[in-house]
Amino acid sequence: KEEGDGDKQTRGVLAFAPLVAPYKLTILPQDQRIAREAKYEDMMAMIKKRVSAMGHTCTVDDSGATLGKRYARNDELGIPFACTVDFDSLKDDCVTLRERDSMKQVRLRADSVGDLLHDLSTARTSWEDVLGTFPAHA
Repeated sequence: KEEGDGDKQTRGVLAFAPLVAPYKLTILPQDQRIAREAKYEDMMAMIKKRVSAMGHTCTVDDSGATLGKRYARNDELGIPFACTVDFDSLKDDCVTLRERDSMKQVRLRADSVGDLLHDLSTARTSWEDVLGTFPAHA
């Protein structure tokens, strides 16, 4: 805890560079209702397959914790990117991609996550380029 912040806790981050992070991405359903949807299962499997095809590893965190706690937990593990599937994703096939260090998010098609993750992990593109290319998501 930092002095003067009341009950706020300091954010713990294991800041692996994307190139050396053991896991590049975590996939998070927004909440448990989404995790029970067949379309979520299909979307998650497709993202995992594309990420694996590029030679990277990813995890899925579908625990009952809040989304913020799951973001924090994966930040502490050093996973540089998080892909969130929400209720809109089930309708428009788009997901939210969050970068660990800036905590900024963009919205993109689920089928482009693997290629973008590969480009980010191999430094072919920067997060600043991504922020300029895809719509921001709050």
